[in-house]
Amino acid sequence: MKRVITGCKCGQAKAAVTTMSKLRFRCHCTKCQSVYKGPFADALVYRRGQVRLETPNQVDWIRTMRPSPLVRAVCKSCKEPVVAHFYFAFSIIPSKALPSEMVPPVSHDVYYSTHAAALEDSVPKHNTMIGSYIALAMPF
Repeated sequence: MKRVITGCKCGQAKAAVTTMSKLRFRCHCTKCQSVYKGPFADALVYRRGQVRLETPNQVDWIRTMRPSPLVRAVCKSCKEPVVAHFYFAFSIIPSKALPSEMVPPVSHDVYYSTHAAALEDSVPKHNTMIGSYIALAMPF
C-alpha cells in the first residue's frame, strides 16, 4: 500500500498511514464521546509504527483520564482527534480520515454499556473493560 496522509478537518494536523487496518471499532466510552463530539468514536487500529504523526507541532497531547493507557493527539486549531497511542503497542485514527475503500467494516462496539445511542446491528457489543480490550487485541 502506498503512504496515505490523513488528518483533521481543518487540515492543520496530519498523520501518515502505511498499511491497511485490520480492525475498525466503535468506542462508546464517555471519554471518546467527548473527544469525538458524538455518540461514539469510529476508529481504526494499527500496530505502533504503522501510523506516523507528520505535524507534531500542530497537535496537543491529551489524556482524558489519569492514569490512562491512551494518549491522544488533537489538532491545536480545530480540536479534532488525529491519532492516539495505546500502551505503546497500538495506534488509533478516526475512520473518517481515510477514503472509504480503505476502511473495513466495523468489527466491534466497545464500552457499549455507556452508549449514548443504541445501535441495532449485528456487530458484537462488549460492555466491560476486559471484554473491550480482548476484542481490540485479538486480531493482532
